[in-house]
Amino acid sequence: MNWTSRIFLIAATAALACAQDAPLPRARWIENGIVDAGGSHEPYLFVVRRGGQRLDARKIYERNMSEEVIRSLAAQGVEVFHTHFYKGFGMAAEMPQMEDAKRVAALCHKYGLKVDSYLQWNTMMYETFFAEEPRAKDWIQRDALGRPILLTYGYQQSFRYRPCFANKEYLNYLKKIVRYAVEEVKTDFIHFDNFDLNAEPDSCQDATCVRGFRDFLRHKYTPEKRRERFGFDNVDYVNPPQWNASNPPQRMQIIFDPAIQEWIDYRCQVMADALREMAAYAKSLNPEVVIEINPHGITGGNRAWEAGLDHPRLLKNTQVFWTEEPNVPGLQEDGRLVSKIRSYKLARAFRNILFTYTGEPLSTSECLAFNQTIGSAGNYPLRPAMLHYIDFYRKNRALYNGSRDAGGVALLRSYASITYNQPRAQLSAILAEQTLIQARIPFELVFDEHLNDLSRFKVLILPDSECLSDAQLAAIRKFVAAGGGLVAIGQAGLYDEWRRVRVTPGLEGMVDGQRPARDYEERVRGTQVAGTPQRKSYEKGRAVWLPGLRFDGPPPEPASYFAIGNKWWKRPANAADLETAVKWAAGDALPVEVSGPLYLVANLTEQPEKRRMLLHLVNYGIRQNPVVKGVQVRLRLPHEVKEIQVYSPDAESPATLKPGAVFVIPEVKTYSIAAITW
Repeated sequence: MNWTSRIFLIAATAALACAQDAPLPRARWIENGIVDAGGSHEPYLFVVRRGGQRLDARKIYERNMSEEVIRSLAAQGVEVFHTHFYKGFGMAAEMPQMEDAKRVAALCHKYGLKVDSYLQWNTMMYETFFAEEPRAKDWIQRDALGRPILLTYGYQQSFRYRPCFANKEYLNYLKKIVRYAVEEVKTDFIHFDNFDLNAEPDSCQDATCVRGFRDFLRHKYTPEKRRERFGFDNVDYVNPPQWNASNPPQRMQIIFDPAIQEWIDYRCQVMADALREMAAYAKSLNPEVVIEINPHGITGGNRAWEAGLDHPRLLKNTQVFWTEEPNVPGLQEDGRLVSKIRSYKLARAFRNILFTYTGEPLSTSECLAFNQTIGSAGNYPLRPAMLHYIDFYRKNRALYNGSRDAGGVALLRSYASITYNQPRAQLSAILAEQTLIQARIPFELVFDEHLNDLSRFKVLILPDSECLSDAQLAAIRKFVAAGGGLVAIGQAGLYDEWRRVRVTPGLEGMVDGQRPARDYEERVRGTQVAGTPQRKSYEKGRAVWLPGLRFDGPPPEPASYFAIGNKWWKRPANAADLETAVKWAAGDALPVEVSGPLYLVANLTEQPEKRRMLLHLVNYGIRQNPVVKGVQVRLRLPHEVKEIQVYSPDAESPATLKPGAVFVIPEVKTYSIAAITW
């Protein structure tokens, strides 16, 4: 590319970045999946400064980026090599190791591998950084008392300050690092690590953020709207929220203070804008660079309130994201089925690939079934089970490429509802998702922006989606009036997007049985609401109201910030009510029904251009029940079935079944795929 073309490309992409809703270019090479593995992302400088290292740490560092390791992984089917690049010490201090990363990249390209470069998003190792750039003392996050905010691991890494992402000087410095990665290292993939903010009361309240918060309110609302929001329009003296021992943020259950709500939104927007700026800059240098972040997935926490993260705003600017959640998949002794399915579905909702810890048969099967690719295969040396699954995936990649989810059921995760009433709305969503997962009703997660077009779904579920705007309610009415199905649970639609109580329930006329909202705080004891399920026809569609979903058994005590962790991930006591409601709302026309025990889970994808549907089955009870026999499948397709083949990493070759709308898969061990061609 000549310099004239490069300047034009940079200018064009920069202009594109200014249009915040315009999509950034997507790297084409990753669209058909990825197998990523590496040595280590820790530069030797960090290993030494952290302390506690092995005496042969230097040899380990050199081995992790050796030609031997790279050649070995390439021979094993790995396609992208993950390696260190920049940790946060400053470019001057890290340049020797950045040069090492450059040599590693050349080796990778020699063996036909793409390069995945680790770039620390959220750390400023101030001891060396300040020596290189004294102005950086003004780039760090500071709390309300002016103290630096730390990114700590345990108690022995207080040398890591968090940078302020509202500070343009820091972002400009970060661009220099991105430019080096793209132009000098020639990376194919940038991994931004530690992508979050500290929870309150550890939020940045330096002069830049206080000024930025006020500017945010001025640009977001007209004077008239500010008066509606706050009672006044002059926001020159509005400050971020303050906390003390009598008012700890982690015990605030329902958030209705307008300033706190807007502060949460501001923090989310700062992170989204900073990511957008970095991604657009990287794409201006090379549109084929993949952008990835590590914000974790859906783990039951209030990520907007706790960490300043709203996934939908972020994932439009990425193609991959990491979750390090400790939700190891499997059937628990108390009957809970733990999985990372929610996080995979979040990724699919925004055309992202999820990276997470896999390697054993069950976790890797889950990844293939719901991620449609391997993603991260781990670090060298790879586990034998992972090598087996890489081989299976590469041989049968055509079953995954270009697939899209096809269950026909959408479940809304409402930003305002979950952010402002985490205990009720998050718990209701978790229980509803758990019901669908264990009933083998394939579904997709949708978010606020997706309500504008629900035409490809048969049913929309609102799990205590309390806070819906007038525009969102109108979109839902339009969907049901046109023939869609609605399942509204509990307090869905009883508040507006600012959590103001609606005098008339927002879904009135579409559903019967709801009572008006009661503005009171409630303890987390399940979403128990009086009443019985109510069905109703509405124009061409159908609607059901369920009073609530009840946790089965004594509920766990609420955690800090009311996190709904996997102790809550259990089928509700009235799961059958939701299953029945979904099927009725769909007009009994869901595309697939699968028999089996509650630990057998299904996902349905389609490849329309190949005239093929793919039913993925995963046995989460593999440790207790190694084989599920006689799985009956009933299809509702508008076409005659031509061929059915069943693939599995547990079998040497695919099995052919007699084609038909009803068939039986003889057995499922860990993972099977029924490829149904019409």
